[in-house]
Amino acid sequence: MSRSLIPELGHRFIPSSSSSSVYRTNMILERNNDDSSPSISPANLSLREDTFFNHSTSIDTSSAQHLSLSSESDGVYHKSPNSNISSPLDFHQEVVAEALNFVHDSKVLTFDTRYLKGKSIREHNQKLKKYSSYNDILSDLNKKVTPVPVKTIIATDILQAPGLRNDYYSNLVSWSHKTNRVAVGLGSKVYLWGVDNNVIQINCENEDLVTAVSCSSEDWILIATAGGKILLIDQEGNTLVCSYATNEGKCIFCFTWFDNGYMFMAGDDFGEVYIFKICKLFNVQIELIKVFKCHQQQICGIALNGRNDEVAIGANDNCCTIWNIQDISQPMLKFVLPHNAAIKAMSYCPWTLSLLATGGGSKDRKIRFWHTASGTLLNEYYTDGQITSLIWSKFKKEIVATFGFGGTNKANLLCVYTYPKMQPVLEVNAASNLRILSATLSPDNCSICVATNDSTIRVYRLWEKTLEILPGTSQRVTGTYGSDIIELLEGISKNGEVIR
Repeated sequence: MSRSLIPELGHRFIPSSSSSSVYRTNMILERNNDDSSPSISPANLSLREDTFFNHSTSIDTSSAQHLSLSSESDGVYHKSPNSNISSPLDFHQEVVAEALNFVHDSKVLTFDTRYLKGKSIREHNQKLKKYSSYNDILSDLNKKVTPVPVKTIIATDILQAPGLRNDYYSNLVSWSHKTNRVAVGLGSKVYLWGVDNNVIQINCENEDLVTAVSCSSEDWILIATAGGKILLIDQEGNTLVCSYATNEGKCIFCFTWFDNGYMFMAGDDFGEVYIFKICKLFNVQIELIKVFKCHQQQICGIALNGRNDEVAIGANDNCCTIWNIQDISQPMLKFVLPHNAAIKAMSYCPWTLSLLATGGGSKDRKIRFWHTASGTLLNEYYTDGQITSLIWSKFKKEIVATFGFGGTNKANLLCVYTYPKMQPVLEVNAASNLRILSATLSPDNCSICVATNDSTIRVYRLWEKTLEILPGTSQRVTGTYGSDIIELLEGISKNGEVIR
């Protein structure tokens, strides 16, 4: 087992309040006259029960150098239980009661069975007959629901990968949509493996350790090295096309591609994110469009939404930031989402574009779901494992999580959950010392390929190919966001009787 290149400094606990339903942020801008490059200080987290998450101001990232979180009171008047002073709400009720000409202390809403059908009344009375007391009702409500049996699967393929680094931060597997081959970084070399078990070594001169590989929707393969270089490989010719060297040898650990296949983003170990495009004028070159400082520590993961106009960036400073990139040359910070450990696992839902799932490291171990249009925390689910990747299904309303360091109760390599109930339906059991480092989705969206710390590459088939769930409103149902207000904003309405 090789030693990690970068120590896991980010799994440190950041104290927070007992509730993290929603948060508020603001930005404080500063410019250092001695250094023209932007920088961002660590977020100062302060969470309270009466705070909520709010939009930050739209500010050019080139001038944004300081991020902070602050909380404010909700502005709601709270009447003291021992006070004789009436609240504005009491005064309002008195005014309304006088205007409507009814007694203030009388009941406005009373139960009247005249508007109920006879059958409904009989069914209601029959249900009440079986309860002799309130304890009977409570015991009936507290009955445990029979859990759905969880299916256990094994890998369809297991490949020996000597030289595969046991590093949480590296991303050393990527599945090519063009050739249906898996690119694997082993030591300083990169290999291509296909379903025909034919292994090809990528032809490029490199003596540094490989820290990340990524395949585009076309023939391109990106290779990042510990020396701060980005190598662009043409799969068709198996040749090195060009390279790019970062300033001061900053090391890249993660990539993500835009849908057009010639633009990509990269995150380094200093908290900076780069936006590149591949130019084909006289010869192929990697052109830098924008570099912006968005975190104080190493970037662990980058995820683009389905429209490619918003990006989520997770880092080792226990925060995930969401940026508006409609103007690619001027990314604008939208939200700062605090966690309790490093965030490597992030994934936008393919059939609900404003739904983001994030997974925390070993000091967090929670899957959180966010509404990215408002920054609202929708739900969180404790997994008892270090979450290394999250991948949504395109055929079912399910999400798969892969795990690094497991918990004490049960060691799982991965688990598929239903959404939004988060019921486990499929899992892979493993020994407690085995963990998944990174994962990639197959071109047919049915299988995932994972890199494990025992120097193996494993393939698991999770779903069968059916009709994909589209992001149109016709296929969305209530309950996706767990909030009627958010669903109304997203154009999801409930079907029910009209109230007249």
